[in-house]
Amino acid sequence: MSKVAAQPGGSAAGVEGHDSEKRRQILDGAREVFRAKGYEGASMDAIAKAAGVSKGTLYVYFTNKDELFEQLIADEKRELAAALDAFQPAAESFRDNLRAFALSFNELLTGENHMSSIRMVVGAVEKFPAVGALFFRAGAERGTTRLTEVFGEAVADGRLRPCDPTVAAHHFIALCTSEVMKKALFGAALRPTPEEAIRIVDNGLDVFLSYYLAKD
Repeated sequence: MSKVAAQPGGSAAGVEGHDSEKRRQILDGAREVFRAKGYEGASMDAIAKAAGVSKGTLYVYFTNKDELFEQLIADEKRELAAALDAFQPAAESFRDNLRAFALSFNELLTGENHMSSIRMVVGAVEKFPAVGALFFRAGAERGTTRLTEVFGEAVADGRLRPCDPTVAAHHFIALCTSEVMKKALFGAALRPTPEEAIRIVDNGLDVFLSYYLAKD
């Protein structure tokens, strides 16, 4: 339900649109402050200033910093999930499709905005353990779930040898993303170059397929 009262002569759709835009404005400001200062260092005053709203307006939409932080992570979760769901491999080769997925997944997970969000969540996970679990399920776990479905089909049609597709998905993610993720997590100075990321994915894919690929 909108928290903004309808003005005389105004449409309900216009009010809802304004409400949504203002909420997004506040969340964008909160994201900026939480990423820069972490949960403990962020204040509602700083968030209001970054969002370009009054503190009174901020409290119309969010009752406290905890609620704002939790909503921000829920938004990050939805955006990450949508990006994963939008990926559609187009290559005919099974190997090329897995390679494209790994490269896309790495790019998604190691983007500077997502890395900042990971650091933000890790810094607050003791206070918000459920938020940490929520964020993990939207990223690594959702990617694993998608791969489990793909590998289940590949086992059924004989492209992969008989195996537990969930275990195979975990192995694939670890082989093709963990080194890239670890380096990116600790800052730009360690972030792999695009060429290094490709090399890591190709090496991981070779190891994965040498074990899981069905033998003629």
